[in-house]
Amino acid sequence: MKSLSLIKAALPLALACGPLLAQDVVEIHGYMRTGIGRSSNGGEQVTFYLPNTGDAVTAGPGYRLGNETDTYIELAVDVKAYEKGSTTFKLHFRPTFRQYYGARDASSDAGGNVNGSFYPNNTQQVFIREGWGEATGIFGKSGPFKDASLWIGRRFYQRQDLHIRDQWYWNNSGDGVGIENIDLGFGKLHYAFIQNDTGNVDTGWGAGHFPGNLQTDTYNRQGTVIGAHDLRLSDLNPWQGASVTLGIQHQDARSRATVENASNNNKGNKYSLMYTQSGVLGGDNRVYVAFGDGSTWYNWYNPELTTANKWHQIMDIFFIKPLPNLEMQGVVEYRRQDGADTNKGASNTWKSIGVRPTYFFTQHFSLAYEIGYDQLKFDNENGNRHLNKQTLALQWSPQASFWSRPQLRLFVTKGSWNNELANNWGPVDAGQFSSRGQSSGYTYGAQIEAWW
Repeated sequence: MKSLSLIKAALPLALACGPLLAQDVVEIHGYMRTGIGRSSNGGEQVTFYLPNTGDAVTAGPGYRLGNETDTYIELAVDVKAYEKGSTTFKLHFRPTFRQYYGARDASSDAGGNVNGSFYPNNTQQVFIREGWGEATGIFGKSGPFKDASLWIGRRFYQRQDLHIRDQWYWNNSGDGVGIENIDLGFGKLHYAFIQNDTGNVDTGWGAGHFPGNLQTDTYNRQGTVIGAHDLRLSDLNPWQGASVTLGIQHQDARSRATVENASNNNKGNKYSLMYTQSGVLGGDNRVYVAFGDGSTWYNWYNPELTTANKWHQIMDIFFIKPLPNLEMQGVVEYRRQDGADTNKGASNTWKSIGVRPTYFFTQHFSLAYEIGYDQLKFDNENGNRHLNKQTLALQWSPQASFWSRPQLRLFVTKGSWNNELANNWGPVDAGQFSSRGQSSGYTYGAQIEAWW
C-alpha cells in the first residue's frame, strides 16, 4: 500500500517535469562513490593519510585510489528558469549524502533515520552543498558586461581540483554574491564576496571522526564570520596552448558581539597564479603557485592567525598519454608554512609526489597503479613524518580513458609510515594498525566511482 501511495504521489510531479526535461529546462548530473572494504588486521577498510596535508589541517584521504572509506553522493540539478534572446536566469541545487563505512547501519539508514535527519549525525549526513541562482544578459547587448553573469547563493566558486588526491587546491566556495565573465578583451574579470561561518562545524576526516558535528572547542570561534573578497583575471593566453589565471583574495573576520574574541578578528591575504599548457605528451601540464598570510594560513579560513603567519605553495600537475593504451596523472607539490605564533601554528614543510598510471587492455578493462609519498617536517620536531601509500586496482569502465566513468574497481592498498607519524597527531589509520605498534598495513575491497 505504501509503495502504491508513493507512485500516486509522484505521478503528477513526473507528468509536470516531463515537458520541462523535453525542452532542456532541467538538467540533472552529479557524482557518486561507494564500496566495501576490509583491513588485513580485520574490521572495516581504513584510510591511510598524513594529517595537515592537502588544502586544510585535516584534509583527506591523500592519494585516493583504494583509500576512500565513505559512500558519497551529489545530485546536481540545473534549472533554466527563464530564457529570452541572450538573457537567461538559471538555478542550481546540489543536495548531498555521505555515510562513513565505520558507522554504516543498513537497518536504520536504509529507512532514512527519520528521527535524526534534522541535523548531520555520525551515521549519515544529508546537506545542501549548493543552492544558487544566476542571471546573464541583463547588463545590455554590448560592451564588457554583455556576457557577464550576476550570481547569489551557496556555490562551488571556480574551484580547482587535483583528482588523484581529491584535493581542491584553489577553493573559495561558500555563501556569497558576485559577478563573472566581464570581458576586458585580453581576459575575463571576476569578483565575488564569499562569507564563511568558520570553525562552527568540524571538517575532520577519518573513521571514528565525523565531519559535520558542531564544534565547541579548539579555537573558540563560535559566532565568528569571515568575509572574503575574491578578484580573478582569467583567460589570459600569452601564447598558443597557454592559459593563465591570476587571483587576489582578502579576508576580514569579525566575531559576534556576545562572544567577542579579539584574537579571532584577524585579516588574511592570498595571491594565486595558475598556468596551464595544453598539448604536452597528448595531455596538459598545470603549475599552481600561491602565497598568503593570516587567516589563509592553512589555505582555508583560520581567523585566529595574524598576518605575521605566512605560507607559500607550489605544485605541478600533469596528465599525459605517453603510449596509445597508457594514460596517467601525477603531481609534485611543496608547501611551507611559517608560523610566527607557535601557539597557533608551528612552522612546517610539506612535500608530496604521486602518480597514477592506467593501462588499458581492452575498451572496458584496465589496470591502475597509484603510488604517493607525503613528508611533513615541523620545525619543533627532530624527525619528519612520512607516509607511502600504494594501490593496485583492476578497473572496468565504458571507454578506454582515464576519465571514463562509471568505473568499477577491485583493489588492494598498502600503507607504510614511520614512528614519527604514528606517534604524532593521532593514528595515521584510525588506530587499526598504528595503535598496535605496526608501521604498515593492507586494505582490500571494491568501489564504484561515477560522474555524469
